[in-house]
Amino acid sequence: MQLPYFSAFESVPDQYRQRLMPEAMPQYLQSALSPQGIIICLHGFTGMPYEVLPVAKACVASGFDAAVPLLPGHGYAALTDQRQWFPRITMEQMHEVARAEIERARQQYEFVGMFGLSMGGAIALTMASEGRLDACVAAAPALRLPDIAERLIPILGWANFFIRKRKKPEFYLPCYPFYNSWALRELRRMGRYATDQLPKVTCPLCVVHSHQDPTISPAVVDMILQHVPQSVDVEWFDESGHCLPCDIQGQAMAEYSARFFQQIAGCNQEIRPEHLIQPGDT
Repeated sequence: MQLPYFSAFESVPDQYRQRLMPEAMPQYLQSALSPQGIIICLHGFTGMPYEVLPVAKACVASGFDAAVPLLPGHGYAALTDQRQWFPRITMEQMHEVARAEIERARQQYEFVGMFGLSMGGAIALTMASEGRLDACVAAAPALRLPDIAERLIPILGWANFFIRKRKKPEFYLPCYPFYNSWALRELRRMGRYATDQLPKVTCPLCVVHSHQDPTISPAVVDMILQHVPQSVDVEWFDESGHCLPCDIQGQAMAEYSARFFQQIAGCNQEIRPEHLIQPGDT
């Protein structure tokens, strides 16, 4: 079953707008400068555009436009919708959605980069392996899940059940309050597929992570360095946890990512917040 997804380049249809969380609305942000290209920002598992907006805004402030889609099965406000749609996500559709956003971006921009957080990072690495990107930043990419999930998903992944999250972050982070076994099975597939494709990554690649991440092991960085056949830019933000853009070093991480894209695109524009066109300015 094809789930609806909400492109950054289109308005959300009225029949869905009231069913989504405000923080889940896709965003298409434009720079007040002549854009150097566009950066597509992909959120993580159970998350929504809100969690990668700091990166999108830093990229816009540095002279890029930014697109933040809402991925399938995510962002619904009502628990009934969440429980209906989230278990139905698939690796194949996540990849199709990412390709569609890149294709839309290529119609307008010569330079297309992608930032992905966690699940979004695994998707971004797959897109990079397909030769679709000019540059890629993967933040805590979900190439390997916590050990207990890696052990249990092959055994229990056939059953559809929900697991309530135990801990809440110390900062505001709107997301689903649970995990789902079927969705976790697909997340594991995305991570394993992305890992298998790493030798095909040829575009400039940056990986940002934290040694304090309780969700995705820092060991994934070594996996990337071992399999990507080129030098990889790696930076650690160890005062933060898993959701790097929203945590204590979020702004520093966002600006680091933006500077990486600037370097690859050959843009030396100073990062300044006033370069973001506010809604209603155009």
